[in-house]
Formats: sequence, structure tokens, C-alpha cells
Amino acid sequence: MDDERPPRELDVNRPNVARMYDYYLGGKNHLPADRAAAEKVIEISGGRVREAVRENRDFLGRAVRYLANEHGVRRFLDLGAGLPTKGNVHEAALAAAPDARVVYVDNDPVVAAHGRALLVTTPEVSFLEADLRRPGEIISALPEAFTLDRPVGLLMVACLHFVPDEEDPWGLVAAYARALPAGSHIVISHVSSDSLPEVMARGRDAYKDANASFEARTGESIRRLFDGLRVAAPGVVPLNEWRPDPDALPLRAEFLPVLGGVGQVVRTAPPAGLGDRTERI
Repeated sequence: MDDERPPRELDVNRPNVARMYDYYLGGKNHLPADRAAAEKVIEISGGRVREAVRENRDFLGRAVRYLANEHGVRRFLDLGAGLPTKGNVHEAALAAAPDARVVYVDNDPVVAAHGRALLVTTPEVSFLEADLRRPGEIISALPEAFTLDRPVGLLMVACLHFVPDEEDPWGLVAAYARALPAGSHIVISHVSSDSLPEVMARGRDAYKDANASFEARTGESIRRLFDGLRVAAPGVVPLNEWRPDPDALPLRAEFLPVLGGVGQVVRTAPPAGLGDRTERI
């Protein structure tokens, strides 16, 4: 997209959360509307958003390596995958386990185009153009090689704060947990409003014209996403505190308003199916 000629089906006048995220990371897959909206968020956050998205990518890589190395996970399902950038899930997974398989899921046509291009050179990767809010459709559309006879690493990283309360993100996580084999893990990161409620409210307004609404949530609400899961140490914590690398640099800001954690699906009976999204496991 260097020449900024948009593909078909792309609304050039509406900010897109995936392309805004790419802009925060210093990528090049964004358009003027995305940059304008992203700059508003950068200003509102006092620059914190740039550090937050970098910490989010680092957390993602650490979580994938943790699942591959310590739990033997070889199947990774990345929901709301976003645009390819340095440190993709498949890069971390394949470096840790060459027999890993990764399925990326996103409903954005630009992300889909990049995802399909990735398939040309990386046979271990598949891409589904689908909405993470429809777990039944995603589970039924998984590639034949992506079997559910073994634990899966399900990634819901920096996506649930784009699912409003009325669409029940808590029930959505529970629905996926019910559909996955026992021993699977769910990785979640989510923006927290606890420390910066006024800033987060202004940030929500900055996303009002984007293709998805933004809703920072309290730490209590974020921890509820892990209900019914066995949460790995150190728990649901600021991303920079989740199993940091020994050489990790200190935060520039005084704190990170993004929480994350990893929860394991534990059950003695077979998966119950998707059923009612609001049912807890």
C-alpha cells in the first residue's frame, strides 16, 4: 500500500482499527483517515499508546513461546490478527516448534489480502476472513490440518476492547473455551481504564468514527474474562510484568494501562459445544 491506492471494499474515509494499530507500531499499511485518528489517540494518551502497542507485541511473543515450550502447544488460533508486522505469531511459534500450525482470523479485507499473500511462502499458516464474534463459524471453518484433537493456543490479543458490552465479550471467551480441547490456553490482553478513566473516555470518543468502537474496561471486568479458566502465574497483570524477558527495558511511562494473562481450559468432560455464548464453563 505504499502508493496508497486502496483495494476494493475499502472505505478510505473511515479510520480502521487494524491500520491505526499498524500506524502506532510504525508500519506503512495505513491511509490518511487512519493516521489522523491515530494521531488524536497519541495526543490524548500523551504518547502512551505507542509504548502500549509495542509491549503488546512483546507480550504476544512471550505468550506464544511459553505455550510452545512449556506446554507443548502446536496449534495457534489468532483472532483479530491485524496486519502482519515484526514478531508475528507464526514467526514465534515456528521458531519454538517447526511443526507448529497457525491460523490467523480477521474480518478486514486489507488484513485478509496480506494474510493470503503470507500463505504463498508459509505453508504452515492459514488465514480465515471471518468475524471473531462468530465462534461457531470459525471453529467449523478451521483447515483440515488444524485438528482439535490436541490443545490449542487461542489468542485474543488487543481485540476484546473492540467488542462492546452488549455483544458480551465475557460470554464470547467462554464460548471458545467450551469449543476447545482440555489443556488449551486462551491468551488475552485488554486496555484497562483503572488508572486513566478520563483519558480512556476521550480515547473512546476518538474511535467513534472508526470501523469498531473502543471500550477500555476496569481490571475487575478484564479479570472476569478469565472466569472458569486456570490462570497461569503471575496472573492478569500489566503486560510488562507478565514473564518479562531478562533483558527487557523499563517502561518509559510510569505504568502500562494494558492487562494481560493466559488461562488454561480445564474440564473432565468432552467439549460441550458452542451453545449459548453467555454460559460459563
